[in-house]
Amino acid sequence: MALVTTLLLAGYVMLTLKSVPTTWQATARVVGAVAVGVWYLLTYRIAKRVALEWLR
Repeated sequence: MALVTTLLLAGYVMLTLKSVPTTWQATARVVGAVAVGVWYLLTYRIAKRVALEWLR
């Protein structure tokens, strides 16, 4: 679940970053990559916690 939503977010970020001016492309890519990484970690932890609660 976390991987699927992360891939969707990464695709959206890639499409959105095409409209960023070339002088800010590098910064925008770093910010986008960090955002996607944080999204994955949070989504994974939340899904894991929910799954553990359901199994109890």
